[in-house]
Amino acid sequence: MNISSILGLLIATTVFVGGILSSTSNWKIYLNFHAFIIVVGGTLAATLVSFPIKQLVKLWKVFFAKILGQGSAPHLKVIEEVIDLSRGIQSNDNYLAENVDKIKIHFLKEAIQLQVDGGISDAKIDQVLKKRSEVHFIRYEEEAHVFKTVARFPPAFGLLGAVAGMIALMGGLGSPDSFKQIGPAMAVAMVATMYGIAIANFIFVPMGEYLSKLNKEDHLMRNIVIDAVKLLRSREHPVVVEEHLKSYLLSSERSMLNTPKAS
Repeated sequence: MNISSILGLLIATTVFVGGILSSTSNWKIYLNFHAFIIVVGGTLAATLVSFPIKQLVKLWKVFFAKILGQGSAPHLKVIEEVIDLSRGIQSNDNYLAENVDKIKIHFLKEAIQLQVDGGISDAKIDQVLKKRSEVHFIRYEEEAHVFKTVARFPPAFGLLGAVAGMIALMGGLGSPDSFKQIGPAMAVAMVATMYGIAIANFIFVPMGEYLSKLNKEDHLMRNIVIDAVKLLRSREHPVVVEEHLKSYLLSSERSMLNTPKAS
């Protein structure tokens, strides 16, 4: 499980709820059905108008799969697997063909399978892998863009709720019971604004940023695979392969590699 994301959501919820409870003894004033309907209902409606429902359902599944998945960086794992493959082919020419099914990183497995199957020139294999890498980056960035786009809706509908509340307040001035209407009208106005800001910044903005971060890590991993295939094809020594691929890492990340020393 991705502990960092789960912890962040728990802290955000604690801060929000704690801030409400500590600001007043009557916390029920923050529960306003009309404000909730305006913000949540409006956001849902605008989202459905902007994006197909099938895409939204798929997107939520992708997000929860990633947020509940392992948090370790894929580029470290792929380097470890490539180094292992490099050592294997030094003593066994058929090592790649015999072990391709054991490769855990899917894109690396695809790349090695293309190399093993043959029938395509090395240059074409490189072109295919590069094309797939770019397409994945664009498609995954679109997923992050959806959340960033949706993040603009709640504050807008929160402002709409505030305007509606102010209109109700102004429209009621002068009536015999106008004093009684001021409180409820202002509550809708302020609470709707709060709901919009909270939903956008506690949910959708972090979601978009998180998916964008994962996409960049995935893109780096795919570039490493493309480079690794060239090194394996030329049967470079494992030490050369390891040091070359370490160039993709920061100095602090290089010590995190779980690779046995070459004998």
